[in-house]
Amino acid sequence: MITELNKQDFYKIRHITDKCKNIEVRAVVNENNPGTIYADHPTEPTAALIWIQGQQGFQLVGDTQSKMFLESLEGLYENLY
Repeated sequence: MITELNKQDFYKIRHITDKCKNIEVRAVVNENNPGTIYADHPTEPTAALIWIQGQQGFQLVGDTQSKMFLESLEGLYENLY
């Protein structure tokens, strides 16, 4: 199940995004740029969907082939839109 992380919990996906080449992703995680993070697990995430407000777009990071994560994305999309 995908969970929206509170800003004070953004650091929990830093181990995933440290290798990410998209500087905007790291800026959201470090709270330098506005955005929202949806993770596959609230305390031990392995994948995340990041809304980058400045780019008006999403970025998938981590284990994006996780079956549970992919199935949860559909439900998240339906709830958001």
